[in-house]
Amino acid sequence: MKRTVCMLLTAALTLCAFGCGVIRMVTKYADADKYTAGGFTFEADQVRSIELDWAAGDVTLKNGTGTCAVSESGDSSLVASEKLHWWLDGTTLRIRYCESGYRHLIRSSYKHLTLEVPESVELNIDIASGRVQSDARLSLAKLEIDTASGGVHLKELSANEAEIDSASGGITIERVSAQKTEIDVASGGVTLGVGDCRTIAIDSASGSIALKLLDAQKGATVRVSQLSGSFECSLPMTKDGKTYRIGDGAVDIRIEAASGSVTVE
Repeated sequence: MKRTVCMLLTAALTLCAFGCGVIRMVTKYADADKYTAGGFTFEADQVRSIELDWAAGDVTLKNGTGTCAVSESGDSSLVASEKLHWWLDGTTLRIRYCESGYRHLIRSSYKHLTLEVPESVELNIDIASGRVQSDARLSLAKLEIDTASGGVHLKELSANEAEIDSASGGITIERVSAQKTEIDVASGGVTLGVGDCRTIAIDSASGSIALKLLDAQKGATVRVSQLSGSFECSLPMTKDGKTYRIGDGAVDIRIEAASGSVTVE
């Protein structure tokens, strides 16, 4: 998920030069003539996957009750070239930060996005600077989030697959239920409430990792590889080297941590 490396570098350089209030967009994207400016609403069954490329500003995810809708905080203050641009490519909804090739400054406070997500879609978010957050129960086929700077905080996530990468920023999911969960964070803590899961893989360069097993009927097999940092588990367990078995060991959890504590409860 490294589709917008150029955009991410542009965002980072601009934020360093001008502060966190503005961002300069110089990226271009294919099929620009097919995109439309501004917010929208679709019937849920028209959209099977969503691809969101966002430069700066928070992204808030909500449940789409029969609809897929998008709005941004500064819609009335932005000219057409500055507004989000979208294209419904078959059943794939593509959302871009602004007009292709736009080269002027936009205040990031104008670009906080709210996305209503229908159930069972595949959602791919690529964001340079800003948080991804939700206080809703999200039920998706697949979730991918790649953030260069900014945390991820989700209340409840149900998905077949979930993959979250963060270069700088913590990741918190209060309850995750997924067949496969992969989390990769360079700098920032990871907090997970483990629901009905099969496999979880966490790779952390710096930051604490805290897991809470929410299903009392299920246990976990936790395999930990640490360069430095402590491991603590408040649940009854057996230990074999760096493998810890809790209850029936049903959830397979693999943790690689360069620096930081690991706790399980």
